[in-house]
Amino acid sequence: MNATPAYFADTAFWIALAHRYDQHHTQASAWGKYLIQQKAVILTAEAVLWEWMNALAAAGTRRTTAEGYRRCHQDPNIEVVPFASDRIAEAVRIYEGRADKDWSLTDCLSFLVMEQHQIPRALTTDRHFQQAGFEAVLLVDPPTTA
Repeated sequence: MNATPAYFADTAFWIALAHRYDQHHTQASAWGKYLIQQKAVILTAEAVLWEWMNALAAAGTRRTTAEGYRRCHQDPNIEVVPFASDRIAEAVRIYEGRADKDWSLTDCLSFLVMEQHQIPRALTTDRHFQQAGFEAVLLVDPPTTA
């Protein structure tokens, strides 16, 4: 029996998917279609969704982004990991402990969530995920389906 594939959705994915002028929109859309076909589970973090909304807070994108945020919370194939004080404290420890990296606190939280859920693949173009030992799958085409 095949396990349901799972991916972590980073801010880069949500921005590229929602913003048709984003340089990675075509790639994100292709991955979105693939994930639907595969009935994949998408894991993301509340912090990632907030970062996405902050990035697209301009008047022209605000309404669409807010609707996307609501859809993420309503979609049964998307799990949004909520803020939790113990998780945030651990993300701060990672952030502080990796002074050699330019990882954001949201990156550190994302890495922690991915480790906790044993998800090796991130829907992102952010090479920081690769530095942390994960796959940044938006840098490649999705697998072809028969």
